[in-house]
Amino acid sequence: MDESKNDLDISVLIATYNRVETLRQTLESMTRLDRDGLLVEFVVVDNNSADNTKEAIESFAGKLSIRYLFEAQPGKNCALNKALNETSLGKLVVFTDDDVEPKQNWLQTIVSVSHRWPQYSVFGGKQFLIYPDVEIPKWASSRSVMEFVFGWHYYGDKEKLYAPNIFPFGANFWVRREVFADKRRFNEAIGPHPKNRIMGSETSLLKQLTEEGYEVVYSPFAVVGHRIGAEDVSIPSISRRAYRHGRGIAYMRPLCRLGLFNKHPGFWYLIRIAAIIRLSVYLIISILVLFFTKPEKMIWAMQGLGYNIESMRMTKERKLS
Repeated sequence: MDESKNDLDISVLIATYNRVETLRQTLESMTRLDRDGLLVEFVVVDNNSADNTKEAIESFAGKLSIRYLFEAQPGKNCALNKALNETSLGKLVVFTDDDVEPKQNWLQTIVSVSHRWPQYSVFGGKQFLIYPDVEIPKWASSRSVMEFVFGWHYYGDKEKLYAPNIFPFGANFWVRREVFADKRRFNEAIGPHPKNRIMGSETSLLKQLTEEGYEVVYSPFAVVGHRIGAEDVSIPSISRRAYRHGRGIAYMRPLCRLGLFNKHPGFWYLIRIAAIIRLSVYLIISILVLFFTKPEKMIWAMQGLGYNIESMRMTKERKLS
């Protein structure tokens, strides 16, 4: 596919799974975007949904230039790779989620930011939270919960480069299409998945890009609202998310104490088991004593458990292979 002949300015890629009403709200918000002078295509990948996602997407054909794709292989990254493999991408490839509400000038701002930083190819914007119409507990306003759990992202009032190991969030980042010219793709081993969810899909790609020499530009002017579900504002929900994020970290960092594992795998396993026991005790204490004043303590413990348990699982698979 010769993308050099594609006149599209922007491709907006969205993966979705069994959230038809949430998706419908998102697509409705997309119809209100200022697209004057821009050629924009919205590519929505149905990741084997069991509801009427297809019909909902196709119902927007008269309001948006929209393309429906179907990916049976479960996993958000599989769905995004489907879009990257089978569509003629615009000059800018914008990634967002099925539960967002961007500001009206979002796409126009993305284009202007990209013009202001012509030597850069990777960009991220600001994300604010749209809470559900329920009573929000005080702990939910903790910065760590807002940022880590709910996807709030604010990196200052001015455009600038991200510092090393700080990345945009998945609901509001974009790249020039040349980034994918050499077949770079998302890691399908991680990312949102119906049964085996491991966080970090976009972060894994962004980390790879920075390791290859790309620098990432932040703009506070490209703004997306992230809608929070009522079911997300609960202790079990943030615990699961922290655990999944820890699992994702295991794929994005070299194996902890790799040299020790190669020489003394038995001792390495004992260290990991000791860490799991210590983190479990810390988790219990944080829930019983610290949670409502310091929820980040529980988040840290769950993340550590996810990381250590996933690291052990990965080493077992390596030995079997």
